[in-house]
Amino acid sequence: MSKYIIRRLLQAIPTVFGITLLVFFLISLAPGGPIEVLAFNNRMKPREREELKYILGYNDPLLVQYLRWLAGDDWMRWDEDDDGLADASVFFIDHYAPELDEHGKPIFDEGSGEAVLRQLPPGNKLGILRGDWGNSVYYKRAALDVLVERLPATLELGVTSLVTGFVIGIAVGIIAAVYHSGVFDQVSRVGAVIVDSVPSFGLGLMFLLVFAAQLNLLPLGGRCKTTLDDSCPPVTSRLEYLILPTIVLAAGGVSGYSRYMRASMLDVVSQDYIRTARAKGLQERLIWLRHGVRNAFIPIATFLGPSLTFLLSGAAITEQVYSWPGVGRLLVQAPGRRDYPIVMIVVVYGALASILGYLLSDVFYALLDPRIRFD
Repeated sequence: MSKYIIRRLLQAIPTVFGITLLVFFLISLAPGGPIEVLAFNNRMKPREREELKYILGYNDPLLVQYLRWLAGDDWMRWDEDDDGLADASVFFIDHYAPELDEHGKPIFDEGSGEAVLRQLPPGNKLGILRGDWGNSVYYKRAALDVLVERLPATLELGVTSLVTGFVIGIAVGIIAAVYHSGVFDQVSRVGAVIVDSVPSFGLGLMFLLVFAAQLNLLPLGGRCKTTLDDSCPPVTSRLEYLILPTIVLAAGGVSGYSRYMRASMLDVVSQDYIRTARAKGLQERLIWLRHGVRNAFIPIATFLGPSLTFLLSGAAITEQVYSWPGVGRLLVQAPGRRDYPIVMIVVVYGALASILGYLLSDVFYALLDPRIRFD
């Protein structure tokens, strides 16, 4: 098993690099950009915008920008004033500068570009391979710090909804299989279809209207009451904020797990070893729980791994509806703010979570079915 896991992780490395390449070039094709946000000033002249692009490196070729984002720029800079810090990039080219100095750096008219360049803090970008994802355009802080701050809220909501949906869905599926073609079975099947037919944002808004706006039983949204330091008390003292988003997210899990568990249980109880157990005189309850449930769990492992991806990367729509300060809501807000460092780190983070989720699915298969061997 350990050799298989290591092999899968090594195979994931080129996949991750391909994802970073695809994400970067797709973002570069988007209209606008960080410069439009940073230069949102009617009095800023077009030349000053170009100088800002030069300083931030957005005039470089896309491949150079990608390499800088991936591996940093210390390998393409030099120490111009012998102060021990890199100052200028050999790839910086600006068509507004007709002349270059002895170091190959463009010379701006009236020294405007030179003055702005000297105001920047010296230093190098390290690149995402060394943990430097750049600074958020909107939050004016490291993008990685912003992501880490949102993770606890996403994990809190994700774990709660995943456990709730899994436990209730499995229980409903087992009961529906035991009482096959009964009233409970028919009601659970119809309920699962109805829940799957309603989009999550519609279900979330419906619950907000009924339980928060009309009945005033639960809060309209958020993770807790607003405080001066934006901190929240322990989850046990603010469960009312967790109820509605958990129900919305768990509803899809209940409908999915219950149907797959029901179908898997009905398939298992028709096998020869179940008939043999009945012939030996075992109690029906033991047959269903001891022999049926474990084997019926094997197909469920296919869906449990991707569910962990949702747990780590957040539910964008539900977090937006309930103003839940998680990773999913962060991703929804970032494109409108032209906060591309946030978009790229969240997308790459979600891709890594997906790779981990599918790897865990294979591990669950081996744990549930001793006949499966990967080594």
